[in-house]
Amino acid sequence: MTDTEVTPKPETPAKVASAVLDAIEAQPSVFSMDHWAYLPEALRLAPEEAPACGSRLCAAGWTARLTGWTLVALPDDQQAEVTALDDDGNEYDELASVYAERGDERRLIWDVAAQALGLRPSETFWYVDAPTALKRLREIAGR
Repeated sequence: MTDTEVTPKPETPAKVASAVLDAIEAQPSVFSMDHWAYLPEALRLAPEEAPACGSRLCAAGWTARLTGWTLVALPDDQQAEVTALDDDGNEYDELASVYAERGDERRLIWDVAAQALGLRPSETFWYVDAPTALKRLREIAGR
């Protein structure tokens, strides 16, 4: 039997943001604010799997993945029912082709990321350019 090193999932918004920055710096070609999760070679990307060549994840996608969620990108003509959150934090069902799942739970990637980073809906930065997203992550991480 060999010992394996297990990296614990970050638990505070600052640690989550720091882990996301580290992952993006280690694999900058996978970072793109143009896609929640673009997975050209698979429908799912589990947290322990390396992104395949050509994959793209935005800041929210990286955040969901690094906090233990599997990212799912279904073909354009397919959707699954997921749990979403409104601006007041109330849950509702929505159909989506790109989402995060953990066990039997399916959630919108941006909701998972906002919770992990401690952001209210008005504080998210999912629709900005890459330099702005990195700046916000650095602010949250305290870097």
